Amino acid sequence: MQLETVPTRSDAVVSRRADETVILLDPSSGQYFTLDDVGGRVWELCDGSRTVAEIADALAAEYDAPTARIRADVLELLVDLRQTGLVV
Repeated sequence: MQLETVPTRSDAVVSRRADETVILLDPSSGQYFTLDDVGGRVWELCDGSRTVAEIADALAAEYDAPTARIRADVLELLVDLRQTGLVV
């Protein structure tokens, strides 16, 4: 996955926020996944309108953290989400 990739949540996945956790359900496999607050924010930003770089920049502004570190973390999470079919 590259910084210019535009990740989009899979339409098949059901998501719910519970306090600082986002719970994802893939109905086709029956598997549940949980994301922490920051991971949940990444999930919310994967609406098909932002690149990976734009998602990382938004998080850097929201969490006042170094952009380079956030980009690396966002890329890692999105690769995992894509491998499980939660993000396309």
